[in-house]
Amino acid sequence: MNSDEKSQINSTKQPESVVVKFWSLFWTVAWIALIILLVMRIFVFQQVNVVGSSMEPNYHTDERLVVNRRNKNFERGQVVAAYSDPAVAINATPLTPYDPSTRFFLKRIVGLPGESIEVVGGSVVIYNDQFPNGRILEEAYLDENVKLRQDILKEYVPRTQIPQGYYYLLGDNRSNSQDSRNPDVGPFPEYSIFGQETFRYWPLNKAEVFERPNYDYIELDRQFELKRAEYSNSSEQ
Repeated sequence: MNSDEKSQINSTKQPESVVVKFWSLFWTVAWIALIILLVMRIFVFQQVNVVGSSMEPNYHTDERLVVNRRNKNFERGQVVAAYSDPAVAINATPLTPYDPSTRFFLKRIVGLPGESIEVVGGSVVIYNDQFPNGRILEEAYLDENVKLRQDILKEYVPRTQIPQGYYYLLGDNRSNSQDSRNPDVGPFPEYSIFGQETFRYWPLNKAEVFERPNYDYIELDRQFELKRAEYSNSSEQ
């Protein structure tokens, strides 16, 4: 066999070797990606189904959300899934396998650790280092009819101190929500928060990535002070 024939044989074998190496690399990368996705699926991202009307009109029963279990950077306005059973919450860890039978509260973080909060009808008043005399939290995501209903009922929740490591969670549908306003529930400890919403993927026509709302803070005026006094007196009767 002359040198020209050897060169021709080598040139025909080289592409085959490249193809083999390509597919070997492809399947290696594919398996690594699959393992990473499975780990993320089990320990980071988890599906949570919406049940009940406590977050209407923004969330409805049978909608499906993906929550991030690892991100504990909770901020005001974030929608979170919290364990409804305190006994389950206190024993849960980031490595606890997801149990589809576990019940969650889907609520919005309204009050942060160390703040104080007061509810006057359809308004929430925040007290903190920035607003020691209080400011009304402007919640644009609430239905005006819900806020009006709370004013008609003259709902009043006295100023409440939120302990460090706890969050004040409220449903968007304040007229039909079991949340931190109830003394039997109160602020939620951080460990009870299963995860924060990342995006909604079902139904498809409402699929969206979660965006935390921007808030305005309104000064308390004389009219609001009178309203507070009226609702406070009404709740004591």
